[in-house]
Amino acid sequence: MRSSLADAREFLSIAAEALRRYKLRTSLSVLGVVLGVAAVIAMMSVSEGARRDALDQVELLGLDNLVARSHGSSAFGGPPHGLTADDADRLRVLVPLVQFSSPLIERYLRVARADQSALFRVLGVRAAYQDILRLAVDRGRFLSPTDERSVATVCVLGARLARQLFGYRAPIGDHVRIGDRYYEVVGVLREQGVDPGASGTLAWRDMNQVALVPLPTLSGRTLEVAPGQPADEVWLQVRDGERVDELSAIVDHALVQRHGTHQDFDIVVPRELLAQRYRTQRTFSVVVGSVAALALLVGGIGIMNIMLTSVVERTREIGVRRTVGATRADVTIQFLIEALLMTLGGGALGIVIGGGVSWAISAYAGWSTRVSPLAVAIAFVVSFAVGLIFGLYPAVKAAQLQPVDAVRYE
Repeated sequence: MRSSLADAREFLSIAAEALRRYKLRTSLSVLGVVLGVAAVIAMMSVSEGARRDALDQVELLGLDNLVARSHGSSAFGGPPHGLTADDADRLRVLVPLVQFSSPLIERYLRVARADQSALFRVLGVRAAYQDILRLAVDRGRFLSPTDERSVATVCVLGARLARQLFGYRAPIGDHVRIGDRYYEVVGVLREQGVDPGASGTLAWRDMNQVALVPLPTLSGRTLEVAPGQPADEVWLQVRDGERVDELSAIVDHALVQRHGTHQDFDIVVPRELLAQRYRTQRTFSVVVGSVAALALLVGGIGIMNIMLTSVVERTREIGVRRTVGATRADVTIQFLIEALLMTLGGGALGIVIGGGVSWAISAYAGWSTRVSPLAVAIAFVVSFAVGLIFGLYPAVKAAQLQPVDAVRYE
């Protein structure tokens, strides 16, 4: 055991000394590995960040949800065609496995309190909307069926909207002006962690920056009096998320039957949005991965070149070592260790640079990135493989030199 450790230290010492002898040439040879590994780390960090971001955003929409979005523009004075509020109740009856449904209307209104005032999204929904989106209330309560029936002027604020209007004081029981009416704040949502303003987002509204009010209060008409009032969206939650694609076809058919042949809506399946995002990410990963592989190939060729040159320059040294008792295996191991030192050292530097590039992408481009332990492990494995593959031939070639010819080489 001691002999093996001593041999290993000797091999490392000889390899390090040989690489130090030609610092510039060694550095230029290692550069290709550094760039290749840095590209792998940066690419995988962007891909991992996008994957996690997509998962978080689709979780907000719900993998077991379906959304029908109207072509009509009821919120902005458009034509009267499109979805209606009673579509939600009818779909809950007609479509199997639907457990919650809620129509939604959306307005951009001025929300104000004291000297704080700005335009925000105001959503008119039913109480079931909380269950559909799994909205957690941080303080107070959510909207109730009683609020809907009584057309109560109450609201639930998103976390950031509440903080912008009230700072860090409790807003429950206080009032805000939405449009030209005053609403009592009955609840504040727990802050969501995803920023839907990020590039390539899946979610289409930030629940941290909305005010939720009973649908009849926002529209000015109760659902009992005007069940056919326009709705911008109809949200459905099903019991089996694996069957949302199948159920989306049933929803589409049911709405076509209710609205006639005019297709005045779109069906959005969050699970399919996630699949589309993953397909885009795979394309991106293949393109960037190909560039990284090319850089590693160039780096490996450079290392093979310097090792072959080193074998020629050190022919006499190899002959002397063989003459004093070094075996072919010893010579092979020595040159392999030199190649591995270059690639593993380049890999370690590439990981650091790749992490820095990942941070820069996140800071300046606003993309979500994350350097995962898997990416680091792959970078080390790839570095080791490049050193082994491109260092093996020069090492074998050095070991095949005959001691007598090597000693006489000039």
